[in-house]
Amino acid sequence: MTRTLSIVAIGLVLLPLIMACTPKSTPSPTSVPSPVPPAANPIPVTPSANPKDTAWDNVVESAKKEGHLTLYVSAQFAGDKGRTIVEAFRERYGIRTELLIVAGRQAVEKIKVEAQVKQNIGDIVGSGESSSTELSQGGLTTSVWQELPELRDRSVFKVNPIFTPNGDILSFSLKINGPTINTNLVKLQDEPRSYLDLLAPKWKGKVIVEDPRSGGGGGFTWFSAMLYNKALDEDYFRQFAKQEPVMWGGSFTEAFNMVGRGEAWLSPHAADTTVGFMIVEGAPLKILGMKEGNIATTDVITAIKGAAHPNAAKLFINWIFSKEGQTIYGKAGSQDSMRKDVPSFLDPRVKIQPEPQKLLPRTYDMVEITNRYHKEGKAESIFGKK
Repeated sequence: MTRTLSIVAIGLVLLPLIMACTPKSTPSPTSVPSPVPPAANPIPVTPSANPKDTAWDNVVESAKKEGHLTLYVSAQFAGDKGRTIVEAFRERYGIRTELLIVAGRQAVEKIKVEAQVKQNIGDIVGSGESSSTELSQGGLTTSVWQELPELRDRSVFKVNPIFTPNGDILSFSLKINGPTINTNLVKLQDEPRSYLDLLAPKWKGKVIVEDPRSGGGGGFTWFSAMLYNKALDEDYFRQFAKQEPVMWGGSFTEAFNMVGRGEAWLSPHAADTTVGFMIVEGAPLKILGMKEGNIATTDVITAIKGAAHPNAAKLFINWIFSKEGQTIYGKAGSQDSMRKDVPSFLDPRVKIQPEPQKLLPRTYDMVEITNRYHKEGKAESIFGKK
């Protein structure tokens, strides 16, 4: 009995020590515990490798191996501007770049023929929205935007660069269109403030228009955008046709030069980026803001399906959206940038006066409808057969 009591006494003495040394089991929580607030200066965590970055590195290397790029472009890359841009790209990546200046309609037909004979020469087409939309609907373009690092964060752009629903056509610059006058021939008090003013007798035979029956270019853009936005109607254009405007079928820049030389008083559809350099060089030209609104168009670019140099095409498109590319493009063209972090290079002398109170943007839906106008021959029904 005495021995048993001694063992019990010893056990009672050791029990607290044993319990102190035994790890406590954690009961299952009945609710999720509150998160611990982060430290005031948390230690930065190195992000894991981004597979998209690796994929893009492969695109860059493949583009350099291709070593060549052919662009079908129109006014947005014409002259010294285009040479400056492609030379900057070549110096940046070492890729030989060929620039072919072709009007939008010519580019469409050229790309169609190349696709039919399966001998693609062009890699990229940069033209108006109408021409590019026609190519897109014909299955002749390809969407690459999801692969482009510069388009991952679209908040850096002033407007959404994705023009079409599937992203095969991309907007990389903006321009505002309006009537351009010869200031030596049209005095301030006689400047039109509405397109209706051009129906006055004094304007008969004094206006030159890039032929809207061609289905592309500034004349067709003016004609179709005004109809689409209901700013002007078909009856207006029938009356305008009676004013005997010169229906210009050649280079649209030459049409504006004709206004500058006094061979015409006005062209109803010049873009600030197109006549800007003429104004800066001293041409007596001025772009007007109009009561019905001024058309806001975009320069667009897209990769051609089945291109011989697809990776070089992706690389150039990504670069033209980059801060470097937009800065070079803006400087070379003396124009605004699509990016918020790139300053405007538009010369103050080119600013539209009076400032446009209403902009009529060309959307994808609008381009689809205006392309239908061309197929239906709407302009020919008003202005006559070519």
